[in-house]
Amino acid sequence: MDLRVLRYFLTVAKEQSFTKAAEQLHITQPTLSRQLAALEEELETPLFKRGGHHITLPKYWRRHIPHSRAVNKFIDEINAFQA
Repeated sequence: MDLRVLRYFLTVAKEQSFTKAAEQLHITQPTLSRQLAALEEELETPLFKRGGHHITLPKYWRRHIPHSRAVNKFIDEINAFQA
């Protein structure tokens, strides 16, 4: 998994919207959707419950958000140290 896509996942989970997440990430919504669809294919499971304009996380993925955020923060700290 590309760590950039982990950030995409976390942002969509936080915003509960692909459109809002894409705006925050400064990428297009179709690009974001393609990246997360590829991740879903890689993991062989849906990441989100989609319904209209809103999405929610299944219980399984909600449990992993704190761990994913910790990994993301760790990577940010490493990048800051290297700069």
